[in-house]
Amino acid sequence: MNLGTYIFWGIITFAAAFGLLLWNSGIGRSYGDALDQVIEYAIAGTLVFAILSCLMAYLSTRYERTVITRNKIKEAKGITSIFRRELFCEISDITDFKSPPAGLLGIFGLSTLVIETHDDDQPIISIRAIPDRDALIKLLLPVWRKAKMDRKGYFAE
Repeated sequence: MNLGTYIFWGIITFAAAFGLLLWNSGIGRSYGDALDQVIEYAIAGTLVFAILSCLMAYLSTRYERTVITRNKIKEAKGITSIFRRELFCEISDITDFKSPPAGLLGIFGLSTLVIETHDDDQPIISIRAIPDRDALIKLLLPVWRKAKMDRKGYFAE
């Protein structure tokens, strides 16, 4: 979730709409028509930019998938198959699990899990906005420990 982005651009949108309301209510009467058009276009541009920023934040989060199987972690990012980037990491390559503070996500009972790996393609895997990261860690730890003991990976020869 990009709650901080939505809050920031929501405040900007509210301020721009409020400024447009004040400008049209009479503040802009004493100025010329040219300045009136400049102000209206600037506020309209700000509103469009705010909406596009929120849309991009939504799409970047919406089309980010992390799949955890018995042997590997697959992280896919991208809106269409042309722009999709898939990265694989063996569970035996995991070095550490980190649980940063939830921040604004904590309001909704969500949190982030950061997984550090030895993999060159994916040194850090962030799984964002998950409902119960402790349960996920409890599921991953036995598999990770077993893979570390066996030193076997999915891509090993």
